[in-house]
Amino acid sequence: MEWLNQMSLRKSLSIILITFMFAGLMLYFLAMFIIDGTSPICTCEHCSTAALSYFNLIVPFILSASMPMAGVALFYKIKLRTPLLQLKIGTKRITENDLDFSIQYKSNDELGKLCKSFESMRIELLKSNRELWQQMEERKRLNAAFAHDLRNPVTVLKGSAAILQKGIEKGDIKNAEENINLIQQYSARIENYIQAMTSIQKLEEIVLVPKETHWAILTKELKCSLSILCTTKEIVFLCNGENNLIHVDRYMIQDVTENLVSNAIRYAKNKIIVDMSCDNEKITMSVLDDGDGFSPAILKKGIAPFLRDDNAEPKDNFGIGLYVCDLLCRKHGGFLLLENYSNGAKVTAKFYF
Repeated sequence: MEWLNQMSLRKSLSIILITFMFAGLMLYFLAMFIIDGTSPICTCEHCSTAALSYFNLIVPFILSASMPMAGVALFYKIKLRTPLLQLKIGTKRITENDLDFSIQYKSNDELGKLCKSFESMRIELLKSNRELWQQMEERKRLNAAFAHDLRNPVTVLKGSAAILQKGIEKGDIKNAEENINLIQQYSARIENYIQAMTSIQKLEEIVLVPKETHWAILTKELKCSLSILCTTKEIVFLCNGENNLIHVDRYMIQDVTENLVSNAIRYAKNKIIVDMSCDNEKITMSVLDDGDGFSPAILKKGIAPFLRDDNAEPKDNFGIGLYVCDLLCRKHGGFLLLENYSNGAKVTAKFYF
């Protein structure tokens, strides 16, 4: 029955009905032949000849008419029952927010294609739900990090305000200017935190806009912008890959590259290497510096907002640069990798297209 299962609904129904109608017709003639060749069922004088005639006609008709009905039942069993049942169960589980299942019906007919489309929809819904869950978890971590980093400035502000208030009450204002400067300093720091949070939220709303461009054009633009950006350190730009037409978001790649190089400029001693390559599915970019490298704490914790190396300078860095780069990489289907190499720190960004 596999060949019948792969046929379209119209063809399979036509074949089944024609076959069973032919079988019904043959059964009708066979029944008529058997009835005509046998003695009457009842030979008593009280039996009506007309009733026997009707009986002899109805029995073959019923037998022959039942065959198309049997064909319809077979058609339902072979072609309709399994896909309809799976679609019904799948629809119920989706309405219950349960996407942990799959539609296994495989056929080339219309219902088979419908099941494939339904399965594709389920996969996309599952993917969207996972992305939404990841975004919610990321937002929770972001809020937690933001609250944690605000704790110290708020404590300093409260302490400075309390000291200032006590001094005013006692008429001792010799340290008032120092406390006011401290309040202004930490107020500005909180304001910068808020601006950083706002910028991250805006970046999360950025939509990927890939456009066609040549690999040589993209690398030429990056090399030009990086040469302007890096004037105090030596920068080496390496490029590998054929000049193929690629479908990428140029501005997103430029943002990541410039952010990573800007971060490397702060920690490099003398030299920065930007190594870019392209194959048939992705762009790989590595930024290497000759600084002290990432601390074990940074490598252990990974990429997170407001994450800083306490032993590194400058202290006023909010630690969102790498997080922003990772966010943009993930929007382009890739990721960001932090590691150390023999001479310093290495950050690798991948963009898939």
